[in-house]
Amino acid sequence: MARTSSETLTPREAQIMEVLWNKGAATAEQIRSELPDRPHDSTIRTILRVLKQKGYVRNSTKGKAYVYRPAVKRASAERSAVRSVLQRFFGGSTEALVMRLIEDDQISPEQIEALKKRIDT
Repeated sequence: MARTSSETLTPREAQIMEVLWNKGAATAEQIRSELPDRPHDSTIRTILRVLKQKGYVRNSTKGKAYVYRPAVKRASAERSAVRSVLQRFFGGSTEALVMRLIEDDQISPEQIEALKKRIDT
């Protein structure tokens, strides 16, 4: 059974986007060489095609190679992912999300203090 397409990034898509955000532009082979497990070439090309359909990347031709560039800024993808998590798991409640992070020891008391100061300014 085929998976349904998601507007947010899968873990592998996020890895590929990270390479593109860091490099600015890259071929499929350059992206593959940056990934820790060096997935198969066809896997990278398939994911790049999906990312293009989702609107995350665009490509141009340089010689015989496609060169891929991010079509979405990192901050925009982060916002989209956070909104998705908020809606799916926390009913849109940022308070519930922050409480989960505190309860799971994902935010230290020092980080909470720094956040308070940032909010107060």
